[in-house]
Order: sequence, then C-alpha cells, then structure tokens
Amino acid sequence: MYRETEKQLTFSDDFFLPFGGKLNKNNRWVILADMIPWWKAEEKYSQAFKDSNKGEQAFSIRVALGSLIIKERLGLSDRETVHQITENPYLQYFIGLPSFQEEAPFHHSMMTHFRKRLGSDIINEVNEWIVMEEQKNEKDDDGDDHPTPPASPCPKSEENVNQSDTDAYDTSANKGKLLLDATCAPADIAYPTDLDLLNEAREKLEHIIDVLHEPLKGDKRKPRTYRQRARKDYLAVSKQRKVSGKKLRKAIGKQLDYIKRDLNS
Repeated sequence: MYRETEKQLTFSDDFFLPFGGKLNKNNRWVILADMIPWWKAEEKYSQAFKDSNKGEQAFSIRVALGSLIIKERLGLSDRETVHQITENPYLQYFIGLPSFQEEAPFHHSMMTHFRKRLGSDIINEVNEWIVMEEQKNEKDDDGDDHPTPPASPCPKSEENVNQSDTDAYDTSANKGKLLLDATCAPADIAYPTDLDLLNEAREKLEHIIDVLHEPLKGDKRKPRTYRQRARKDYLAVSKQRKVSGKKLRKAIGKQLDYIKRDLNS
C-alpha cells in the first residue's frame, strides 16, 4: 500500500531537533531537497504499486529516492548509507523525516527494493531535473552578480561611444568554460620494454641502410639485414600475453644479433 506524501510543502524550520537549534538553510542537503520536485517522482513511483489500499504501507518516494541519491553522491554501500542517515540530521531531513531519530529509519536490505521500485528511468529523469534546476540557479546568480548599470544622464561623445563598444566586445568575446584534464596522455605513447626498443632500433637501422644504399643501387650489392626474419621473431613474442623470462631473454638476444649485423654491414 502506498499513500502520497509529497503534495504538501516541507520546510527545514519544521524539522524538529531534540537537542535544540535549527537546520542550516545553506546546507547542501537542504538546498538539494528544495531542488528536487518530489511530487513529480512520486507520480511515477506510485504506479509501481498495484493497489494503494491493501498491504503494509510502503516507504515514501522521498525515503526511497533520497536514500539512493545519498548513496550515489557519497559513494557508500547500502549498509553504510543507513548508518550515515541514522547519524546525520541533515540526511534525515533530506529523506523527509519530520524529526531527528536515533534509530535507523529502515533496514539496509530495503535499498535493493528501492532500486527495483524506482528503476533507472525515474532516477535518470530526476537527475535531469536536478541539472536543469542547478543551471537555472546559476543563470539567476550570474544575473544578480552583474546588474545592468543605470543610464548616464549625460550624452556620450563619439569617442566614448566607440570606447564603450570596444569594451562591450572585449567583455563578450570570451564565453563558456574550459575543461582541463591532467590525467590524459597522448595515445601514441606506449609503455617501453626492452624488446620493443630493440625492435624499433633495428627498424631505424634498416631504414638508414636503405637510404645510404639508394645512390649505390646497381653498382654495389645491398647488405643483408634479414628484416623479415627479425620481424617474425619479434612478433612471435610480443603478441603473447604472458612470456616467460627465458623466452624473453632469447628474443632480446636475437634482436641484439640483428642490430649488431646491421651496424657491421
């Protein structure tokens, strides 16, 4: 059985604290609770219950959805989420409790039922609502921070008009946000290994031999490099996921022999 509870507005001042005082309205959980349109989510959540007049009364949408939001935002397990809610009055207000209570509001196993009842569609839609509300608040804050200056009672000269137009252009030229990620690295940088470095050195030596022999083509015989055999020996080891130390040392020795031959030719 489910009964709708989000038709009436709730305020942080109404949350009862047995040890006195009031909740801080600027707390992030109080602000987030005001952002979320709980009644919209409740309309979809109530459809998961076949008959609202039979059976044990289910937890409200604010308890179910609020607990999942707390879990994801704080990166907690189901059990730890319940512990945090039990210890924190702001989290209890966020899930819609009328007052602070020392006992857990529900067993941690209920988190699994909350996920099944809500589903990914409702959670994704709520995330979109939160993002839209945050963007709206950011626009309002930007408008408050940059009020429109009052009109000057004196007419502007041509020089002042040109200067103001230039200032306006400079102000509006740069817009948006630049995101930088220091963890990114070019994709062509590979982790170096002895075998890879030797293979690269051998290929460069073979290229040098080709360039130096080009003017002498037809007059002098080109030195043998055994590049196809060397390439085959390299790929036979480098393509394996796990290579024993003995096989790796043998492959490195072969590449060193090929390099030595190229240097002596």
